[in-house]
Amino acid sequence: MTSARQPGESDADPACGDSGAGPALYARIRRKLKQEILAGVYAEGEYLPSAGELGKRYGANKNTVLRALRMLRAEGLIDFGRGRGTVVMHSAGKADLAEIAEQLRHVVNRADASGISRAAVVAAVQRIPPVPGTRTPMGGPAAPIRRGTAAHGSYGPRGRGAA
Repeated sequence: MTSARQPGESDADPACGDSGAGPALYARIRRKLKQEILAGVYAEGEYLPSAGELGKRYGANKNTVLRALRMLRAEGLIDFGRGRGTVVMHSAGKADLAEIAEQLRHVVNRADASGISRAAVVAAVQRIPPVPGTRTPMGGPAAPIRRGTAAHGSYGPRGRGAA
């Protein structure tokens, strides 16, 4: 007899290589790709690696990667289709210090309301690894690493009625 999943139960998929601890593998892949897109690792108009390549990178099968990509498409960050690759539709532009300070203010207010010390928030921020290819206080590379190729040309509508 099977029972309905109870609130709080994991939706982990053992067939996808997920241990069941923490978010499902597709959710972790989605989160990581979203972070990279918003950080500018993948710029607007650039192509992501294929689902097969992403599967190798994250230790997941192609269907798990496609589930993560469908979620990003629903958020309007990417678009993809069979035979045309996955292109970034929206990527973050440069943020100024005022915008970042405003976002941090919200984080600190939420931490205060949750009883989390500001020292713990600062320590958590310091443990976040830098996005590969971004400038660091120690003088890392100035420009983000760009993935994908310009050989694909510009992305435009395809299918019926496309020029």
